Amino acid sequence: MVYCGASDGLVNFWECNKQFAHGGNLKGHKLAVLCLSSAGNLVFSGSADKTICVWKREGVIHTCVSVLTGHDGPVKCLAVEQDRESDARGDQRWVLYSGSLDKSVKVWSVSESLQQQVRMGSDGDSLPSESDSSFSSSRTG
Repeated sequence: MVYCGASDGLVNFWECNKQFAHGGNLKGHKLAVLCLSSAGNLVFSGSADKTICVWKREGVIHTCVSVLTGHDGPVKCLAVEQDRESDARGDQRWVLYSGSLDKSVKVWSVSESLQQQVRMGSDGDSLPSESDSSFSSSRTG
């Protein structure tokens, strides 16, 4: 798949194995999609609406399984890498880094199975968030 964020809040995607035929669009943001990242069967979209949508891909079907909140400004960049500790636990997990115009970088740990999502702070501790069942803290600076 090839993904592209749009100013209308949609994420468009094209299927590589079908000569880049337009596969559809993902509707989850209220404002422009400013950044995208993907890993495994997950796609992450960051938006001017200050949220990150977590999409789970099954074939061409995409489902928004979580909306990560915590930034006070537009989310301008996302990067993701495999959580090296997840192999030992047998659960595929990803470390997601998000940068925002609020001058913060947040570090999230997201499970491929999405049974639990945790965002870790600079001290390694996790703090519960009131907005969803994820955990939150941030690195600012």
